Amino acid sequence: MGTRLQGRTALVTGAGNGIGKAIALRLASEGASVVVNDLGTNEFGQGASSAAADGTVTEIEAAGGVAVANYDSVAERAGCMGAVQTANDAFGSCDIVVGNAGAIVGGGAEASDAWEHMLALYLGQKLWLSEATLSAMVERGWGRFVFCTSEIARGTQGSPLGAAAFSAVVGLARDLANSNRSTGVTANCYAPGASTRLFEVYRSRMGDQLEASGIPPELLAQFDLPPPACVASIVAWLCTDEAAGVSGEVFGASGGRLGRWGHLDDWASVVKVGDEPHPVWSLEELDREVPVHLMASRGA
Repeated sequence: MGTRLQGRTALVTGAGNGIGKAIALRLASEGASVVVNDLGTNEFGQGASSAAADGTVTEIEAAGGVAVANYDSVAERAGCMGAVQTANDAFGSCDIVVGNAGAIVGGGAEASDAWEHMLALYLGQKLWLSEATLSAMVERGWGRFVFCTSEIARGTQGSPLGAAAFSAVVGLARDLANSNRSTGVTANCYAPGASTRLFEVYRSRMGDQLEASGIPPELLAQFDLPPPACVASIVAWLCTDEAAGVSGEVFGASGGRLGRWGHLDDWASVVKVGDEPHPVWSLEELDREVPVHLMASRGA
């Protein structure tokens, strides 16, 4: 057992399986008392069971750690409040919030139910948990928010709903980071690449499509991902005192590879000079200026 998180209380959502479970185990192994939150649904967010959360608690205790289970739905504000209350009741505080819970949400951009569910589960969860814990963290002078985002946030996966929700998670974390720079509270994100129940559903669908397109089965192995434990290390490190100066960042983690995402910076600019205080660009001027001075910069 390590001691880097001794005396801290961590709330990990979706900790009954996969990445959340690996994170809960890793935080406990560093001395944190852990609230294992899991509603106990299937991959599609259906059903409910205490078995998943209870199983993780059992493993933590068997390894000499301290944990309690919580079965609230963090896709609801009341559930988030309940999960935080469990931490306060059991351990007296909630010092670390890892917003990890997720499920496969179906429907296209026109499906309002899917849109509302995805927003509540992936974005609302993090917002409500931060609302419930931030003021106490600031008062104590120490706190950690670590939120799960996804490669989907970059708009590369053909999922407009997911791109909107996951990129909003990054924005939320960076706002929390910038608003609390001098308080001892940090906020960061991780974008995991790991084999989980959710990934296996996607992989099965992808494999069927690839096989249908004529790709040999032996080549499908290249689409395997490493185990969830590979993601847990960076999440645990972000919760330590050694990471006190790291906030507002996104780390991609897959196997032994760690990456840091860029920020939304101004890469280039041009200024129009004229007699008026706010001169207006003509389209002909933009024909010249944008390709040469804006798009020719890094990242074009």
